[in-house]
This record gives sequence, C-alpha cells and structure tokens, in this order.
Amino acid sequence: MIKLILFDFDGTISDAHGIAYKSIVRTLEEFGYKFDRGRLLGLMGQKMREIFEGLGLSLENLSSVRRRFYKYFIGAALDGGIKLCVSVKPLWELKKKYPLIVISNSRTSFIRASIGKLGLDGLFKEVYGAEKFSSKDKLLKKLFRKFKIKPSEAIYIGDRFSDVEYARESGCVAVAINNKCSWSDLKTIKKEKPDYIVKDFRGLKRVINLIDKKL
Repeated sequence: MIKLILFDFDGTISDAHGIAYKSIVRTLEEFGYKFDRGRLLGLMGQKMREIFEGLGLSLENLSSVRRRFYKYFIGAALDGGIKLCVSVKPLWELKKKYPLIVISNSRTSFIRASIGKLGLDGLFKEVYGAEKFSSKDKLLKKLFRKFKIKPSEAIYIGDRFSDVEYARESGCVAVAINNKCSWSDLKTIKKEKPDYIVKDFRGLKRVINLIDKKL
C-alpha cells in the first residue's frame, strides 16, 4: 500500500508560471542578457543553472542572477501573484494518513513563502527546494531509505514531463497532474507514459484508493 506522497510545487500545487516567467525575463534583461523568449518558455520549471545553459548564456553571474530572480519571484508571490491550481481540501484529508512532502526546483525560501501565502502551513511534513538536491530522482531514493519504504510504496506527482521521468528513475508510482496551470501539455505528458494522469487532488485520492485495493 502507499506510505508516502511526494509533490512537485509550481504547476502542481501553485499556479506560479506567470510570475516565474515575468521574474526571469525582468532579471535577465536587467543583467543585459540577450535570449530567446520562446526558448525560455520551453525551459520553464528547471533550475536556474539549467535554464541558463539551455539559453546558451554565460554562468559567471549565476549567483547574482539567481538572487535577483528570487527577490522578484518571492515578492510577486507575497503581493498576491500566486494562486492555488486546484482545491487542496483532499490533501488535508490525505495528510491524516500519509506524510506529504514537497520536492521542487524552486528554492526553499520561495516555497516556504508561497506555502504561507496560500494558507498551507502545517500541510507538508517536509519541504525540499532546489538547493537541497542535485536531481529529484536521487532525492526520492534518499527519502525512500529515510522512511524505510519500498519505492513502489511511494507516489510522486508533478505537472511536467520531467517529473514523470524522475518518478520512473526512482522506481515509485508516477502520477501526472494536468489542468489549466500545468507547465507541460497533455500530449507531452502522455509521451512519458505515467502510471496515472489526474486533473486534481480528488483524482489523486482515487488513484491511491485504487492502488491500495490492488495490494
């Protein structure tokens, strides 16, 4: 049966795509970088280093750029620019039975600020931002050992094709969520062949019940 549920954050729980894109564009322009905005859209959701590399930009100012970006990103979230993607009521119900953990390519400071702004304090047992891991699949495996569970007893749910890949690499159940604020479209998600695709967290509850009944 399922013993641990892990979540991506941006695009899965929070609708942060708009403020993330605007914050990146503002930051890169202020530092004088020339870049392809269309290419940037395709890279959204990755770590800042990976975005820089994908845009073909020099990494020499990465630390300064990252600090400036998160200043704008966190500010936009606290000013009300961040919303919930869907109802999180089912997650409060799931919390009574399962540990809920966030693993995100955003920094922990942004996730914590967003959790507070969205009224989610106390929902998640642990939060891991981008600075706390080299890759999500490696962190997932580490957490399975920490909680002393088999990979098959955990679910990782995210909105991007790469979230499905990370779940596959770690050996856990891959659940993709696809709705109005997802960062990958449904066609791209289906190419990665997740174990399940849901539209909201009510769907996640149904998936968990289904898995537990099979075991």
